[in-house]
Amino acid sequence: NKVIFRRDNYFDAKGTLNNHQLGIKYSDDDILKWVINIYSVLLTRGIKGTYIYVCDPGLRHRIKSIINF
Repeated sequence: NKVIFRRDNYFDAKGTLNNHQLGIKYSDDDILKWVINIYSVLLTRGIKGTYIYVCDPGLRHRIKSIINF
């Protein structure tokens, strides 16, 4: 039960905009915490529910075992 972050699969160009000019460097752990927080907020703010589409069968099974429908 571990979330894995791969920098080569991270495509949010605006998320790190101007950081080089400001001298800010984010580690993979920093970005992982940020991504987990983003998903946490998105999945808990739904007013009429939240729909999740999961391509990976193993991950789909795991999420179904955690979430009550």
